[in-house]
Amino acid sequence: MSGSGPKQLKKTWIRLVAMVVAGILLVRGVSDPSLSLAVPAALLMLAVLKARLVVLDFLGLRFGPRPLRIGLLAWPAFFALAAAAKALIAAFPMGG
Repeated sequence: MSGSGPKQLKKTWIRLVAMVVAGILLVRGVSDPSLSLAVPAALLMLAVLKARLVVLDFLGLRFGPRPLRIGLLAWPAFFALAAAAKALIAAFPMGG
């Protein structure tokens, strides 16, 4: 785990916990139906950011091989985009 000392891992862990708490508060605090697409989009963004922190710091790839780092960061981004596209298609059905 080159480049990720105990201090960096502790900071990353605190950021991950903060993102989890933010996601919980976001879900519990929203009752406005006009935000029906904004909340899942924010949750997907938080999920991608959490995956990024895990890949870079806990897997030790911040200074690792570039192709592996890009592949592991693209994977959650791809699925987040696919989930967002599916939500958009369901929210705005084509035809009548």
